[in-house]
Amino acid sequence: MAEILVSMRYDGPERTIAERAYRLLREDIISGALAPGLKLKIEMLRARYGLGAAPIREALARLSSDHLVKLEGQRGCEVVPMSVRDARDIGNMRKLLEVEALRISIRNGGDEWENALAAAFHRLERLERTIDQGIGDLAEWESLNHQFHKALVAACDSEWLLRMRQLMFDQHERYRRLSRVKTVATRDISLEHRALFEAALDRNAEKAVTVMETHIGRTTDAVLQSFAPGERALAR
Repeated sequence: MAEILVSMRYDGPERTIAERAYRLLREDIISGALAPGLKLKIEMLRARYGLGAAPIREALARLSSDHLVKLEGQRGCEVVPMSVRDARDIGNMRKLLEVEALRISIRNGGDEWENALAAAFHRLERLERTIDQGIGDLAEWESLNHQFHKALVAACDSEWLLRMRQLMFDQHERYRRLSRVKTVATRDISLEHRALFEAALDRNAEKAVTVMETHIGRTTDAVLQSFAPGERALAR
């Protein structure tokens, strides 16, 4: 771990390379290209990305802070495993934080909030139409989905609530990707997003909260169904 942390003192081009290493590694972990539980060897990662050891070590240290990589001292590190228990816990925590931030945001939001929310929703809706047709990019969808959900809570004036909500949103991302792949043909997420958008613009906080709870709950349920029955039983 100390060897990894030493590399976190770079400026200029080295910082740019380290940022690229972080983005590449993070995307591969989130997408599942680097599987949960995989041992991450520096030489393997250097060959995979064509980057030096120093920026990769810095990226691994950052990903450890993001709870996506588990540092194991002299034994190196691994991709944090995914589990039924973790999926349920993260989903429940995200739901609690998201709906509270949404309530406050709807109460506080003005014209600027409405305009930004409308723009974020329409960008997401356009992409979701292409995904429904089988030609969309899930990484781009995650980015626009993030922007839409962030716009929904942007008028919340609790800094700590927003920080904790963002932490859970980011942790939920690996599971959302899995859910999206599993339910793309059976779940109309675009309609769920439209219902959220319309309830928020109508300033109907209780309806928006109900829709949000259902929206997040369906994602968690889809993820749980993707695990083997035996693992689901053990996590109850």
